[in-house]
Amino acid sequence: MTDLMSLVSDWVPQQRWYVGEHAGSPGDDSTGAGRRAPSFELLGSYSLGDPERDPDVRFITVAMLRDTSTRAGSATGGGEGVGAGSVYQVPLVIRNVDSSFDARGYLGTYDTGSGRAAVIDGVHDTAFARALLALIEGEQTARGPGGSADGLAVGLPMPGSRAGRVRASRALQGEQSNSSIVLQMRERESDAEAAPLIVKVFRTLHNGENPDVTLQSALAAAGSLRVPPALGHVAGEWPDPSQPGGRARGHLAFAQEFFAGVEDAWRVARRAAESGDDFTAPAYSLGEATAETHEVLRTHLPEAAATPAEVERAIGEMRARLRRALELVPALREQRVAVERAYERAADAPWPNLQRIHGDYHLGQVLAVPERGWVLLDFEGEPLRPLAERNALDLPARDVAGMLRSFDYVAGALSLAAGHDVVGDWAQRAREAFLLGYASRGGGDAGAGIDARILAAYELDKAVYEAIYEASHRPDWLPIPVAAVGRLLGE
Repeated sequence: MTDLMSLVSDWVPQQRWYVGEHAGSPGDDSTGAGRRAPSFELLGSYSLGDPERDPDVRFITVAMLRDTSTRAGSATGGGEGVGAGSVYQVPLVIRNVDSSFDARGYLGTYDTGSGRAAVIDGVHDTAFARALLALIEGEQTARGPGGSADGLAVGLPMPGSRAGRVRASRALQGEQSNSSIVLQMRERESDAEAAPLIVKVFRTLHNGENPDVTLQSALAAAGSLRVPPALGHVAGEWPDPSQPGGRARGHLAFAQEFFAGVEDAWRVARRAAESGDDFTAPAYSLGEATAETHEVLRTHLPEAAATPAEVERAIGEMRARLRRALELVPALREQRVAVERAYERAADAPWPNLQRIHGDYHLGQVLAVPERGWVLLDFEGEPLRPLAERNALDLPARDVAGMLRSFDYVAGALSLAAGHDVVGDWAQRAREAFLLGYASRGGGDAGAGIDARILAAYELDKAVYEAIYEASHRPDWLPIPVAAVGRLLGE
């Protein structure tokens, strides 16, 4: 196992979903005083059997690794490095070295004691996809070689769900925080083509429920057509001395129907803006879909009153983000007083109940599905935020503000590329239509009962957050949120 762990430890830091410091990145000196190469501890694993018994597959295992890296000479005297302590899920298919496999998932070979074997990242191997689906459908339990003290996985299908036989699989490219596998399916009895599935494998594990699973499962169970039909999920346990009983519990994977050949709302909206097409009708229906989703979540999951302490906490977070933005973006400093006054007005407004929301809502999180309309995805929230924060109750205004800002980004991206404003008031018309559609499902003024002062504060807060991001990662895009702050303040 030593050789296999070395192979995996070298491979993990090179992946996009690794949240620690990348060994071998430009300018990196892993042996220098500033940092060292990442190191990992094997917490546990769970083993799966291949339902089709592929003769080339030696075994399928899923390793659970803790990042034990530290940064020397840090400000805290050598505390944990970025990502240190994170727990990663790494599915592995061990194959004969002369078998056929996807080179994109190849980690290398290692000595099993009885010869060499090839190690494949499970998301790139159909054997793992078959095994994971069988685990869910059969409500099976999988353990590691250490028994109950090792890793544990339990498949939990949705009531009434039924999948077929896996014909082929492929891993989606470009994902940063997780890995998704698209499964081509066949009916078991007739062998006719069946609806494809997508399985999201959570790469970073957290103690607690993943909102991507709980929220979409609740919406699907309520009969909502605003999320893909859910097949089921995998929950698991792994050793963690910091948790009561020494065990952490969380979600490992989530399976649902895959809509093939559809576009996300960002592409649809951008194409409309480029061609000058009116987008008010799609924006209106997107507002309806958003309000409908909030309504189902409010009805089927807990809600709570926004106490003065909750309001103070939320406004305090906005002020903290503003202080950070003022350090990074000098262009915002003249607006500091006006932004703070907007936050004060929001604090004085009557706040509705807190509830579960999407949490990271923008045009890229919505699909345009023929004969179904807008379908919402990725309820995980911002992946780098602590899980407790992503599971906390919040205001629907956060989602509404996120979508309003997304319309502005469509127009801003096109204008930046052209060097001048090329879409006129396209974004404003889309924003107004979205709010009208949202209000049509909830009554009251635009915003479906969301006080205008609260919505203005949340949209300003989103633009401030964007300014921090752009200043740190895409300086050329910084004019988009900076201009938005001024516009939202009425300048």
